[in-house]
Amino acid sequence: MPKNYRLRVNPGWPKHVEEAGHDFLTRIAREIHRDMVRYAPVETGRLRNDLDWEVNGLEARIGARTLKYAIFVEEGTSPHPIKAKAGGALNWEGAQHPVNEVNHPGSRAQWFMRRALYQKR
Repeated sequence: MPKNYRLRVNPGWPKHVEEAGHDFLTRIAREIHRDMVRYAPVETGRLRNDLDWEVNGLEARIGARTLKYAIFVEEGTSPHPIKAKAGGALNWEGAQHPVNEVNHPGSRAQWFMRRALYQKR
């Protein structure tokens, strides 16, 4: 004779799954951030100091918090002109004189974010 089985589902299971997911994302986000900081190129330290992470629910964000140039360091740039703002001039240490425009040769990609993200975990 077959036995009768009863299955009871805990009505709070979605909360437990979400908490476990949040804990997992928090651990992974910390690890990715740590590697991102380690791989970030350092010239002034501003980029490395701007890197941060946060987890909200089941969403993790890891990257530069305020620096708009972080993506250009990550992806590189093609050659492009740099123009002075209206009424201003470009000048730097070693320049013979201020100029209105320079041609930037571009920069190679430095995949510090991608490298951190794709680490085997």
